[in-house]
Order: sequence, then C-alpha cells, then structure tokens
Amino acid sequence: MKSNQLRDEARAIIDDCGSLIENEHFVYASGNHGSGWIAKDVINLNPERPRRLGELMADAVRGIECDVVCGPAVGGLICAQYTALAMSKTCLFAERVTTEAGEQFVLKRGQAQEVTGMRVLIVDDVVNTGYSIGLVRESVAQCGGIVVGAATWISRGNVGARELGVEQYFFLDEVSLPSWPAEDCPLCEEGISINTTYAHGAEFLAGGR
Repeated sequence: MKSNQLRDEARAIIDDCGSLIENEHFVYASGNHGSGWIAKDVINLNPERPRRLGELMADAVRGIECDVVCGPAVGGLICAQYTALAMSKTCLFAERVTTEAGEQFVLKRGQAQEVTGMRVLIVDDVVNTGYSIGLVRESVAQCGGIVVGAATWISRGNVGARELGVEQYFFLDEVSLPSWPAEDCPLCEEGISINTTYAHGAEFLAGGR
C-alpha cells in the first residue's frame, strides 16, 4: 500500500472515532503544554481499530530488519502488540518508573533478556516530543538491544529520526498541534483551565510535574 493510502486510512480511523481534540489546554508527558490531544484510549475502545492500525504500521515498516517490537506502556503497549502481530515478531513493553535520577522506562518481568543482541523496533501510538521513545531507546540499549528504528500511528511533526536518536522513523499520519514549555505556555497566561481527563493535566495540577 502506498504511503498516501496508509495516511488516508489511518486518518479516517482517527476521525471516525473522534479521538482528535483541539482548542483545549493539555499537559504532555514531556511536561510541555499544548492546545491539542489525540485521545488514544478512544481509538483502543474498539480492538478492530488498533488491529487495523497495526496492520498499516507493519506495511509502513516493511523491509526493516527487526526481531522484536517494543512499546512504552500503557498506550504504546497496545499499538506495539498489534504491530508485532501483523509482523509476526516478538512483542515486549517497557514500564515507566520514577527514581531519584528521574523518570525511566524499564523492561521488567524477565523481558530485559529478550532484547539482548536483538534488533528492536520501538513503536508508540503518538509521538510529540519523542520523550517516551527516547527513554525506551535508552532502556533497550542498556539491556544490550540494537534499536533499528521507531514508528508511530501519529507524528505530531515536532521531531524526526535525528531527535529520536534512531536511523529510521516511520509514521502513518502527521497531525500538527502546537506545544510550548510550561513556563512559556500562552494558555496558562490566559488562565485557560487544564484538561484533567486526558494527558497529564491531573498529575501536573497535583504537583507531579
């Protein structure tokens, strides 16, 4: 399937379930703020949607040599699993932990040994700043895995392969939504309430960021 066909079908899935939310105030995993959000949980309510997106992703990365697909939990776990299924590859997931050194993604439950010496494709549902993918890449490398690329359903257009620290970066669709460092957020200056239903707004307001 051609890239524009992949994009069009992915966008149709996103639009049909109403997962694109704009003109609100969100806090992202990186700590940045923005006016838009892709509600991935809405996509995942019907397993047929992530299953099909996984098939489209497998088509998009066709030709890449990898042994393992790995995603950041929670959302990245779902899209990684369906992508791995479509590619007939092993699927792993990294879990977020907070240490004295800061946030990390860690391969637990005996999964670390599964990436040693293996070629790993990191898959996430939406890439904004690449924060989660970067932490998973570090974790995979620490376990002796070889990261061969990164892929996502939706790229926010803010980063490319170089910023992600990978040689190859694949995405089905690109949705441009503005974002700013928290200290420069115009929505905060305007006093616009932070959305606490989606993204990390509730954590931010509770002092977790």
